Amino acid sequence: MEAVCGEVTSQMHLCLRQLAPPDLEKFVLWNDRNLYAKDVGRAYLTDRAQVRLFNSSSSLEELYASLKMLHLADEQRLRPNWDQYFMQLASLAALRSNCMKRRVGCVLVRDHRVISTGYNGTPRHLKNCNEGGCPRCNRGEGGGVGLSTCLCLHAEENALLEAGRERIREGAILYCDTCPCLTCTVKIAQVGISEVVYSQGYNMDQDVRTLLPPFPTGPLTRFKSAAILEAAGIRLRRFSPPRNGLIYLEASESTTLSQ
Repeated sequence: MEAVCGEVTSQMHLCLRQLAPPDLEKFVLWNDRNLYAKDVGRAYLTDRAQVRLFNSSSSLEELYASLKMLHLADEQRLRPNWDQYFMQLASLAALRSNCMKRRVGCVLVRDHRVISTGYNGTPRHLKNCNEGGCPRCNRGEGGGVGLSTCLCLHAEENALLEAGRERIREGAILYCDTCPCLTCTVKIAQVGISEVVYSQGYNMDQDVRTLLPPFPTGPLTRFKSAAILEAAGIRLRRFSPPRNGLIYLEASESTTLSQ
């Protein structure tokens, strides 16, 4: 389901071209009633829409061009493919996270069947991170700082521990919200994962070609996860789902505010 909205000023100018000019107060009253009137207001329908389009185009030609770029008829919007399905399960698992830094979810899959799921947070019987269980996360350390003192298990670690090596075997795929960190990457390589699919990138998925063996000398943290995975023969792939949420329609490009 898609919903289309636009600026109040644009709607008023359109109204002025078609009807006798109302005063501003009367027009705002009409607009509010159209949006928020009980049982018939468009706001209730808009809230249910998977895609919400904000029309800032200045002509029908620009609007049609912008709509064409969005591929609204993409069948993945009606029935997700396997990548989208398992990535959404990973995002659902992330909602169980208790980590103060970020929520991450992970799903291990073999032959299109879920082996295990995981999310980041403190281990069993320890106080949850969001309740003060991990001092490092609650101090607000910067990314990559003080990791050796972090008490939180990562989503990938949790999923691997739950599955065990015997259940993973060859051909298993790991789906995760973010590209795995270096610590999780070496564990992924050890248990025999064949492919890693992620949706959100950061510096761990960059500079693959410059860090392939022979590795440069220096701290191990210089090695990007992507390079380690490639050296281990594990495919790394970023998944980009169809754009949802609030999307600005413009003449030359569409900018997604939320997804």
